[in-house]
Amino acid sequence: MNRVFALRTPVALACLQFILLASQPASAQAQQAPVLESVVITGEQAAESITKPFTLIDKDTLNSKGASTLGEALRYTPGMDTTGFGPNASRPIVRGQDADRIKILRNSASTVDVSALSFDHALPVDPFSLSQVEVLRGPAALAYGGNAVGGAVNLIDQRIARKPVQGLNGEINALGGGASQQTAGGFQLNAGVGQGISLHLDGFRRRTGDLETPTFTDPNGVVGNRVMNSSSNSSGVGFGTSVQTRHGYVGVSAEQFNSNYGVPKSLDVRIGIDTERYALEGEQQYKGVFNRVKFRLAHTDYQHQEFEDGAPATLFSNRGLDGRLEIGHAPFSVGPLRAAGTVGFQFENTDFSAIGDEAFVPGTSSDHTGVFYVLKAKGKADNSGTFELGMRREQVKIDAASTGQSPDTGPVLGLGVADGPAQSRSFSPSSLSVGYTQPLGQGWSLGGTLSTVERAPSAFELFADGEHVATDAYEKGNPNLRDERGRHVEVTSAWASPRSGFSATAFASRFNNYIALIQRPVETFNGLPVFDFAAVPASFHGIELAYNLTHTNALGTWKPRLQFDSVKGERRDGGCNLPRISPQRVVASVDYSKGGWSIKPELIVTADSKGAAGDPVTDGYQLFNLRVAKAFDAGNWAGEMFANLDNLTDELAFSASTINTVRGFTPLQGRSAMAGIKLLF
Repeated sequence: MNRVFALRTPVALACLQFILLASQPASAQAQQAPVLESVVITGEQAAESITKPFTLIDKDTLNSKGASTLGEALRYTPGMDTTGFGPNASRPIVRGQDADRIKILRNSASTVDVSALSFDHALPVDPFSLSQVEVLRGPAALAYGGNAVGGAVNLIDQRIARKPVQGLNGEINALGGGASQQTAGGFQLNAGVGQGISLHLDGFRRRTGDLETPTFTDPNGVVGNRVMNSSSNSSGVGFGTSVQTRHGYVGVSAEQFNSNYGVPKSLDVRIGIDTERYALEGEQQYKGVFNRVKFRLAHTDYQHQEFEDGAPATLFSNRGLDGRLEIGHAPFSVGPLRAAGTVGFQFENTDFSAIGDEAFVPGTSSDHTGVFYVLKAKGKADNSGTFELGMRREQVKIDAASTGQSPDTGPVLGLGVADGPAQSRSFSPSSLSVGYTQPLGQGWSLGGTLSTVERAPSAFELFADGEHVATDAYEKGNPNLRDERGRHVEVTSAWASPRSGFSATAFASRFNNYIALIQRPVETFNGLPVFDFAAVPASFHGIELAYNLTHTNALGTWKPRLQFDSVKGERRDGGCNLPRISPQRVVASVDYSKGGWSIKPELIVTADSKGAAGDPVTDGYQLFNLRVAKAFDAGNWAGEMFANLDNLTDELAFSASTINTVRGFTPLQGRSAMAGIKLLF
């Protein structure tokens, strides 16, 4: 039965009624409070532009969820989901796009890891180390290249201070419990030592057990209530220093991240990650034609060892250097318009290798370079609209030292990727985007974008040829793939007042050769299903709605929020759906606070998935969560104690965005309670 937002328990119905009642219009005497806060680090992508759908997630929101991965922390953000390969390997999905179409950034610079290569590969970052996350949905992230065709997720930390730090301040977080019985703690220290010099130190440690779930029967007929082999142990430390100059800042940072976690379904496999990253960042303001220079340079040394029954098996390594330069020019007038823009250059050089039994992708060297220009022009009248233009041209070269020997079409051979001929591919993708925003009065705005984006295939989409044990599949690339080309249109209407806000976005994308991981309907190899990276005509379309209100009366402050998102992806050569597309979803909550206390009930209702060839329908679910917190002050200290009660009805739920060969082994967490504390000084 298609349960599209069917409320299946009295608890869920009561919760939704409570939220709707709380969202009634406030009285005329209600105090007014701001709805949105924008502290944007990303340079040329502005939060106030509704033609670039933007979500800002602050540190408190990240840590309040108690999630151990970025994907889980962002799972129910508007337009987002996660790959969900168990609780430890969860990479963000944006509008149904995943893998190499979602650019994961660190302070607007590229990350270098292997998380896009496989669903079981985790991102080497912990939410404790971040100060905020910026999400750009859709190809509005044009300045970051074709790899951001689906969007960009920018991870911001405070290791390089961009403003002077006064004195000493810091934060300590600790939490325990939850469905994985985790124990975790993290700290951050910031100090200004005079002469414009700022220092930063942070660290974290996190341990989790196997995730507890409602009782379920896995595809092998085993009955249990845990995701077996899903425990983890991770730690990290980061340091940074910066100098505030007369016209800006310049700083350096270093970090180390270590993690060891189990791979669900493959009960004898664990993964150990060790990564080091060094970064240089700065910005200077000037007078003259070119009034701003921003630069970033980062070097990453990533290693990822897979263990089978405790013995070292496959070793993945990825070393890379990433650089970015942005030069802003002073505003100028063109008739009735006032315009300003940014020209930029970006490069990314990586050397990837995989050695061992699961080396289904050959060693490759990849060179990406790109130049871009972003322009914003606005009329001089107060009610004038804003025009935006973005252009980018790239050069991409991928060299494979060896390749597999399976034919491009026909049965796979399974001979590995070490003995085939070396191959090299070059691409020259280009992209263009135009947008316009018009204020309509009384808080309303209307905007839209048109864009065409090209993306070069990744090394694994080109050259994969082998058994992938973690996903329980044989994956086959196609070295003859061409640039992926898509056209996109988006329209957004927004309304904001001092107490409330509403936004509605509709988007559509059309690809002539969308590169997707498609299961062959019949063929298997050694009992494993065969998946091809194939170029197919495809289209995506969807909507995103959000409403929020702040209402204060004698009883306290009420902040109801309601959001809905829906995306559909389908092949245009046969009308069937694309696999692993997130189903329709409603998230409703009320944040009530008074006297330092806050209570936040939340209801999440997800519809049945659409299903696809080789990807059966996943039943919808509803989750009821509750958060209770108490803020306090104690001299020079301030903080908050909290408790999270998740999935109170102990609903058995599976994620439709998880690859189907593993989905039945990895349900979402069951009923659980977590407690934590945050201290500020």
